[in-house]
Amino acid sequence: MHIDFRRYFGYVGRNLRAGFAYFVLLTAMLTLLFVWYLLGSQVLEVMDFMGWVFYLTSCISHAACFALIPYLLYTLFIIIGVPRLARTLMSILATVLLIVGYINEQVYQIYRFHINGFVLNMVTGPSARQIFTFDWKLYLTYGLYTLLALALSIGAWWLVDKAMKQKRLKGKRIGTLVGILVGSTLFAHIYHIFASFYEKQSVIVSERLLPYYFPTTSYGLLTEQLHLTPPRHEAVDFGLNGGDMVYPLHPLDGDTARYNVLIILLDSWNSRALTASCMPNVYRYAQQNHWYRNHLSGSNGTRSGVFSLFFAISSYYWNIAESNHITPVIFDVARREGYTFRNYPGASQLDPPFGRVLFAKEKDVRIETPGNTVYDRDEQITKDFIADIRSQQRRGEPFFSFLFYDLPHSFEPSPHHAMPFQPAWQYADYSKLNNQLDPTPFWNLYRNTCYQADELIGQIFTALRETGLDQNTMVVITGDHAQEFNENQKNYWGHNSNFSRHQIMVPLIVHTPANTPLQFSHRTTHYDIVPTIMHTAMGVTNPPSDYSLGHLLTDTASRQWHVVGSELNYAFIIGGDTILEKSAEGGLQIYDAKMNRVTDYHINVAEFNQATQQLNRFMK
Repeated sequence: MHIDFRRYFGYVGRNLRAGFAYFVLLTAMLTLLFVWYLLGSQVLEVMDFMGWVFYLTSCISHAACFALIPYLLYTLFIIIGVPRLARTLMSILATVLLIVGYINEQVYQIYRFHINGFVLNMVTGPSARQIFTFDWKLYLTYGLYTLLALALSIGAWWLVDKAMKQKRLKGKRIGTLVGILVGSTLFAHIYHIFASFYEKQSVIVSERLLPYYFPTTSYGLLTEQLHLTPPRHEAVDFGLNGGDMVYPLHPLDGDTARYNVLIILLDSWNSRALTASCMPNVYRYAQQNHWYRNHLSGSNGTRSGVFSLFFAISSYYWNIAESNHITPVIFDVARREGYTFRNYPGASQLDPPFGRVLFAKEKDVRIETPGNTVYDRDEQITKDFIADIRSQQRRGEPFFSFLFYDLPHSFEPSPHHAMPFQPAWQYADYSKLNNQLDPTPFWNLYRNTCYQADELIGQIFTALRETGLDQNTMVVITGDHAQEFNENQKNYWGHNSNFSRHQIMVPLIVHTPANTPLQFSHRTTHYDIVPTIMHTAMGVTNPPSDYSLGHLLTDTASRQWHVVGSELNYAFIIGGDTILEKSAEGGLQIYDAKMNRVTDYHINVAEFNQATQQLNRFMK
């Protein structure tokens, strides 16, 4: 069988050029659709010239990524010799992209997130009519748009064929178009690295409009390699903030502050470590105060867990708060009431960049602690805090202090201090982790770090008693998230990998001078901590709903549909600790409390709508 390769490659070349032209036209149509996203949003209010340049280049780049999918399939069918099928398939996929892109904008307007597994689960479920109830005008609108999308997809081939006949798709022009696409992509990502670092509002806010767009950031590179300094913001109480977030919903009222505030956070704190043998000082303290034994963090990772504690809202708002220079309302109140704020970090807070999000308006905030080892740094923050409260006691100023211990997270106990739990690994050998591994030596290594952290925290308790500050200080002790040791036998170790209780359930102990020893079993969350501090220690009289997703800790109201995670990867924890997780890619995974997959699950539409309304309560 003789094959005329010249003729074959000529045929392939012509059709690939035609397909490329169609790809460019589809990219242009999707780009216009994405621009429409911005024109129909409140983000338009904050756009400036460079914000527009970034957004347009991002639209071109992101549209090209979507348009590339049908072009690659088209190329495959051209190579195997079925051009008519290739054109038909590309037209169908182009139509689908245009329709889905339009519907996605409608979904974003309602829920403030893009089409994802939650939406698809509801649409395919038996309660779909509860979500989307359209009258004939809306059906007509969607019908007309579908016809328009189909006409554009088919009409684009007419333009392509006309261009091919007039021989306009020459190598130089194709090179120019490729250059525009590549240049737009490079500019958008490189500019975003610096724009996000310098908190350029028009960039950070507009990028969220594009579905599943993940522009590049490199905070560590700019600070450590280029030695650039992130911006700081004046300590101004904005009240009702600008941008597309309103936090708090109303100005905060109240009387004079009553107590000092001390928050002690242990990184990666597993609740099973809070025992009389492992952490005797904290355990004794828990028995003497309010001990909340069913407490969930706002995430399974440090960045989002700390955000959820101090902001009292989900880390879903991180980028919005960052771009609008919004800081936790508790710090605004602390400044108003004359508190001296001090931060004592056991580990550097440059990355994740807590300093510029949580403490952006605080002056001279410490974000690193010197020391050769983790124990050295945790010991140093303990000594520094004790020295500071002794001097503050003499001045009579109220203080707000935050200590963040890193020992449990590090798996690096000091060999010069007690390590009572044996046998124990000398270090965390992650290469050995598997589902059949006996976790005891690894668990004992972890418990030794908790034991040493407990000794340091015990020194703080002693200092508070000796100075008498325990009589006018509210103390909160908890973790940013938990640390899993394969409790569910699903080969999960550590954190940031699932939203089961073994990665989000942490101890919580609260001391106020008026406390009597009590243990609580009702569900509480990180969103409850700031409302309780503001109400109890700072005299704020507003309801928690004005600035929080939570309640007062002692309030036994349901915490159903507790949201955890970040803007990209989040989950709702519902009845029986069932986990409805939206992945970064948009898919929906559903697990029971033991991380077993749940199939054929249909979301309760009414409850989901209520939960998303609560989640979006601080959006404009």
